[in-house]
Amino acid sequence: MAKGIIGEPFTFTVLFLGDDGEPFTPNPEPTIEVFYFDGEGAKQIIAAAGTAMSAVGGDDGRWAYTVTIPAELSPANQVYGVMVGTDPISGLDITVEQEVDPFDQ
Repeated sequence: MAKGIIGEPFTFTVLFLGDDGEPFTPNPEPTIEVFYFDGEGAKQIIAAAGTAMSAVGGDDGRWAYTVTIPAELSPANQVYGVMVGTDPISGLDITVEQEVDPFDQ
């Protein structure tokens, strides 16, 4: 599990690998959804599902998206990133989830 500083940027990264273990470029390009659950248990969106990620230059198959961890969060919260890319050869969607524990600086 990753850690991120409350009120500061955090970068979600993903490396898409095919069945052969080799990196691939998803087609269409991968997307992300970033959210957390508030004290009432309601889902709060930071980046809506379908938000485009950016390719990491010089690193085939690696994509990134940076968000700022909301200042109203406490270390008791978690931020979730759900990244989706489609393998152009198999046509299968690859979903990668990452949890981030926010902490005070």
